[in-house]
Amino acid sequence: MNASRLNRSGFHPRRWLPGLACLLLLGSCVSTSLIERWRDSTYNGPPLHRLLIVGAQRDDGRRRIWEDGMVAALIRHGVQATASYLLFPNKAPNAEELASTAAREGFDGVLASLFVSASLRNYWMPGYAGMGYGWRWRYYGYWDSVYGPGYVETDRLTDFQTDVFTIDQNGGKLIWSGLTRSVDVTSTRNITEQISQVLVPLLVKQGLIAGTPH
Repeated sequence: MNASRLNRSGFHPRRWLPGLACLLLLGSCVSTSLIERWRDSTYNGPPLHRLLIVGAQRDDGRRRIWEDGMVAALIRHGVQATASYLLFPNKAPNAEELASTAAREGFDGVLASLFVSASLRNYWMPGYAGMGYGWRWRYYGYWDSVYGPGYVETDRLTDFQTDVFTIDQNGGKLIWSGLTRSVDVTSTRNITEQISQVLVPLLVKQGLIAGTPH
């Protein structure tokens, strides 16, 4: 089949390649990223070796899923970690319970996570993405947004805050905090897995928790 017959059939690379690029882009959007972080610049203590993991969630089933997922991720990196529901089976501990129990049980750190917010983000997808050079392709993007077969895509954004505390004779302190954003990840298990993939290697690399970098 020659090029002229190919064009007459309606099949043209400039039309299907942009669509393919858009599909690939949308597929890659299902992810979690660290959008904000803070670290105590004055902290110079040793890496934390034994962590108590707390998922502050009202739903006990989701709390257990989150804590088990984070514990598994930490163990894979050689970090000793224990889910808090093993010590507090009914609900997450309050501040006093957490501090006293963690010290009594020999933990030197706490990793706690809290659901912050969920929201929707809408954005416009043009019918044909402009892939090429010159002003005509750029203008076609304008024209297509008005007259073309474009549509609106919606992302679900879920934000979690994760904090790392030390436990010591002085009561401990907050040494690291981060805000993660998950896009189109609605399962608690999947969100936990993605958050752990983002945070655990980073905390190990920064020397805040004792583990093996992967």
